[in-house]
Amino acid sequence: MNRTMTLSAGAAFVLGALLSPAQAQDASKDVRIVMASAVDVVEPCHMNSTGYIGLVLKGNVVETLLKLDPKTSQPLPNLATEWTQVDPTTWRIKLRDGVKFHDGTPFDADAVVTALNRQFVPELACRDMIRSFGSVKIQPKALDKTTVEIVTSEPMPLMPLTLAQTGMTAPSTPMKEASRQPIGTGPYVFTSWNPAQNLVFTRFDGYWGEKPQVAKATYVWRSEPALRASMVEVGEADLALQIAPQDAVNKETDIGYLNADTSRVRFFMDKPPLNDVRVREAMNLAVDRSAFIGTIVSPLSVPASQFMLSNVNGYDPSLKPWPYDVAKAKALIKEAKAAGVPVDKEITLYGSEFMQANLSEMLETLAQYWAEIGVNVKIAMVDKIQHSSIRRKPYPTDRGPTMVHELHDNVAGDAFYTMIVYYTSNGGLTNIYDPNLDKLLQDASVSTGERRRDLFQQANRTIQREVVPDVMLFHMVSYIRVGKRVSYQPDFTTQGKLELSAITFK
Repeated sequence: MNRTMTLSAGAAFVLGALLSPAQAQDASKDVRIVMASAVDVVEPCHMNSTGYIGLVLKGNVVETLLKLDPKTSQPLPNLATEWTQVDPTTWRIKLRDGVKFHDGTPFDADAVVTALNRQFVPELACRDMIRSFGSVKIQPKALDKTTVEIVTSEPMPLMPLTLAQTGMTAPSTPMKEASRQPIGTGPYVFTSWNPAQNLVFTRFDGYWGEKPQVAKATYVWRSEPALRASMVEVGEADLALQIAPQDAVNKETDIGYLNADTSRVRFFMDKPPLNDVRVREAMNLAVDRSAFIGTIVSPLSVPASQFMLSNVNGYDPSLKPWPYDVAKAKALIKEAKAAGVPVDKEITLYGSEFMQANLSEMLETLAQYWAEIGVNVKIAMVDKIQHSSIRRKPYPTDRGPTMVHELHDNVAGDAFYTMIVYYTSNGGLTNIYDPNLDKLLQDASVSTGERRRDLFQQANRTIQREVVPDVMLFHMVSYIRVGKRVSYQPDFTTQGKLELSAITFK
């Protein structure tokens, strides 16, 4: 559907009143950012979990109560100035005074309570709620204009980190349907959105914080990495995201950085031959991960042993990437076949180009490795919407043996934000149903200190060496091309958040 989503008459009036004539005329302070895929959803309660929503909305249009230091992952003040744990299930949050939403509504305790409750409305199926809160229920209450108390159904020691992931939307936001015109407190107003072409933000002159240099940002999307790179080179864009390693050849404009993404192939373990752990182990052993580095993925990429980076609490340094051992892989396949497992049954591996550069080449190479040991994998490249449907519950029922490629970023610094959604029976992105593992992860979630770290590490070992739910691939490196008239320095959070206020003009 090619339809431009514009602001309502009332919101447009508010926006017009906020924009000064000088701002409207100063096109030299406008930027154009080209991305790999369209922004086809703009619901803020998905902004940590889906594609480019967070990259464009988070910190720009919709802000969070706290924010994370990109160097230490420690919580810092943002819309909240103080936070205190009153008892194991009660937190008290002090809010910044004098802040307004883009529609003029005051940002106060009542607004925060509404925004938090909205995360739990069943009709929204809020992905951030599932990822951040898991099975925990909350009861937020306004104590006064600038103080919110949050009572949780069980201890939640990571509440500050969670509040750094939870977007604060205006009370006027629909409670039971996805927003198509998000209203937040950020330095930019959501101005227009054409899902087929572009998304436009304009600077909010009523912003509570420091005024950013960028006056207007236009986001466009082009699927071909080389085209994105060339758009910056010829001046059609100021920033190009996810350019391919082979296109990152200009040291003056191209920046490589270890992002928070980990790449893997997930098994759907309910149908043969993938329901046999010997087949899953063999498919891990059959892959020479070192052969991808410097060719299909960046030379800076790191083979992965678990679905998070080493700076995340719960990462287990004792886990090592699977070795490359074709002989052992073939022996496991032979053993499974002798036991009656249909090892040569066709398996469909789904991927989507928006996930990472050179993905088709990566998946085809994996299929060749698996063919060498007698496993028959067919690649199916799909669009972003199909890919999301395949990898999320409820899963399609009319399918054969299935695998799906996916990326995951944990920028909050704790294993909870990975393990609950991907590895518990109730997780929205899981193919594991193990009561013992559920209990272990639940115990880890409510623990603190060394015990929390140790339990999550134990769970990581169980998952990767006993359950074997995936082929873990790489901790990924991204490349961004930055135009000559602007300055921007990416970090590991850039995959999920690109704050326009960090862009300056030379």
